[in-house]
Amino acid sequence: MQDVLQKIKHAETQAEQMVQAAKAEAAKRLEKAEVEYEAIVKRAVSQAKHKAETIIEQGMAGAAASAEEIVLQSDAECAALRQRASSRLNAAVKLIRERIMTRDGRS
Repeated sequence: MQDVLQKIKHAETQAEQMVQAAKAEAAKRLEKAEVEYEAIVKRAVSQAKHKAETIIEQGMAGAAASAEEIVLQSDAECAALRQRASSRLNAAVKLIRERIMTRDGRS
C-alpha cells in the first residue's frame, strides 16, 4: 500500500511539474507573440509612412508638372497678348498721326 501511495504521490509531483512547465512554456510563447506583434506593428507603421511619403511625393511632382504647364501656357498667352497690343499700338499711333496731320480731317 505504501508503494501505491508513493506512486500516486510521484505521479502527482510529475503532473504538477508538467503543469508548471506548460505554464512556463505558455508564458514564453505569449512573450514571443507580443514581441512579434510589436515588430509587425512597427513594420506596418513604417510601411504606411513610407507609402504616404511616396504618395505625397508623387502628388507634389504632379502638382509641379501641372504648375509648370500652367506657367508655360500663361507665358504663351502673355506673349500673344503683347503681340496683339503691339500691333494695335502701331495702328493707334498711325491713326493719331493721321489726325494730327489732317487736323479736323482737313490737310
